[in-house]
Amino acid sequence: MCLLLCITGCRSAETPVSAPNESVEPVPKQKLDGFSTQHTEAGIVKWTLVGDTSTFHGSYIEVENPTVQIFEDGVVSMTINSQKGKQFLNGSKKDNLHLTGKVVGVSEKGKLLTEILHWQNLAGRLYAPEEATVVRGDSTWIGTEMFANPTLETVKMKNNRFTLYSKDEKIDEYHKTTIEPE
Repeated sequence: MCLLLCITGCRSAETPVSAPNESVEPVPKQKLDGFSTQHTEAGIVKWTLVGDTSTFHGSYIEVENPTVQIFEDGVVSMTINSQKGKQFLNGSKKDNLHLTGKVVGVSEKGKLLTEILHWQNLAGRLYAPEEATVVRGDSTWIGTEMFANPTLETVKMKNNRFTLYSKDEKIDEYHKTTIEPE
């Protein structure tokens, strides 16, 4: 009996202990090669997500090399590619997407480039907390804290820097908007 207690005591003493400041990533519950999902509302596709591999972590799914297509009125309004992505599965972030690493979004109105991009599903908008670049033809608009609709028709940013050319912007006859050349 005494020998059994010594062996048990020695065994538990050898168990490695994590450092107090070390972040512990949840252990994946399931990993798949090739991944595809879609989000629908009332039978209408709102977005699709396809990736090379996926890892299920309980409250979210992590995806490698994701491609996201966001739909409006049954038509793809933007296609987004990045190195990593997450789909949140519950709580207030349910059906939100988080994309990181060389994020490139392409719509009919232009191209979006950033390192971090969130798709806020309920609001139906894109959010880039860090620097983002919107490109239309030769025109570029750089800023931070970007909010945009998926067509890039409406974009709001802080800390703006831009080079705009009138040839890249359509003149709105209703608002009589013009853009002065550089």
